[in-house]
Amino acid sequence: MEYITSRQNPKILEAVSLRERKVRKKKGFFFFEGKKLFQEALERQVPLVALFAREDALPEEQELQKLPADCKIYSVSSSVYEKISEEKAPEGLFCVGKTIDKYHKFTTIYNKLPETSGKTTLLFAVSLRDPGNLGTVIRSAVAFGCDGLILSEDCADIYSSKTIRASMGTIFDCPLWVVKDTGSTVNALRKNGFSVYGSALDREAVTLQALPFSPHACFLLGNEGHGLPEELLAACSGKVFIPMTDRAESLNVSIAAAILLYSRFIP
Repeated sequence: MEYITSRQNPKILEAVSLRERKVRKKKGFFFFEGKKLFQEALERQVPLVALFAREDALPEEQELQKLPADCKIYSVSSSVYEKISEEKAPEGLFCVGKTIDKYHKFTTIYNKLPETSGKTTLLFAVSLRDPGNLGTVIRSAVAFGCDGLILSEDCADIYSSKTIRASMGTIFDCPLWVVKDTGSTVNALRKNGFSVYGSALDREAVTLQALPFSPHACFLLGNEGHGLPEELLAACSGKVFIPMTDRAESLNVSIAAAILLYSRFIP
């Protein structure tokens, strides 16, 4: 274990650089903070490469033994931890991990669909830009048994610390694909037996309660401000909306995702 006291130490500067998306993508590393996320990462066997622990927050030896053999452990002073942390009230654990390719991969969806022998539910988020919303959507997807989450490539970064924090660690356990061609993905889903429903406030949309049951369904959710593009809605099997009072124009996208997924989760 190495003890670091300088805020200009190269390892500290490298950790700080991971705040930038382009650096994370280039190096293939991401970071997250906090005791709960650290414990979730250990349980899910996330490939951690470095742990920076404030000197008063070093994990117990039994937890350190669960780290990958090649994971570097650094004990850092409070001043140094302030340099790397984004938290207002940091717990003193800063973890660096490798991109989790077995879960998250830029690919086409064609050969990556889950088996469709039983009821299957997917969620497809298009142009979701807020990392907090994305993380909350991921958390709901895992909570309500979603079989996979598909994202357009212009969504918020799944490796943003805000996304990971909002997911409460469920991102480590969520099958997830990022796709370039949203239209082709919708077509592929339909060809593979999925009913694809676009969420929209539209006269042609049916209420969630009236939506016919389909053993294999995928819900599409659009951008926080603009919703789904018309051409993508036209490619769907149908449109769906969530009834609500006229005192609100819309729901937060993460809330809408939770309601849609819960409708498939309940017996």
